Amino acid sequence: MDYNLSNLIEYIMGSILTAAAIITPIVLFFVAYIRNKRAEHELRMRLLENGSDPELAKVLIESKLKKEPKLVMLRIGLPAIFASIFGSGFVYLLNKYADKDFEGAILLLILMIAFGIGLGLVAALILERKLLKKQPNTEE
Repeated sequence: MDYNLSNLIEYIMGSILTAAAIITPIVLFFVAYIRNKRAEHELRMRLLENGSDPELAKVLIESKLKKEPKLVMLRIGLPAIFASIFGSGFVYLLNKYADKDFEGAILLLILMIAFGIGLGLVAALILERKLLKKQPNTEE
């Protein structure tokens, strides 16, 4: 394959992956927001169809019971940790066996930041669970 064509393909794939990494979390945030609003709207409509007071619907929606923390932090933290570990191993293998001019310093920096974020999220989940166990339940 021609060297220029190879660089062009590499540039296009890098641009696509970068755009996807930026756009995907934004789209997922808006999808979750719209789902939450639809669920609230459906709850209001069902309460109104059954002849409930509109103020009761508002109070029910606004005063959601505090639940235990979801495992969202764990679902983000663990993949960040493992992706950074495997990515670092991949960069190491590229440095050792592939081209000697491959410099993965920026990639390693990004992977170490992801590792730190993952560790922080997992530690925050563990601390939050410990603090909730110590907190007395007053919602009875």
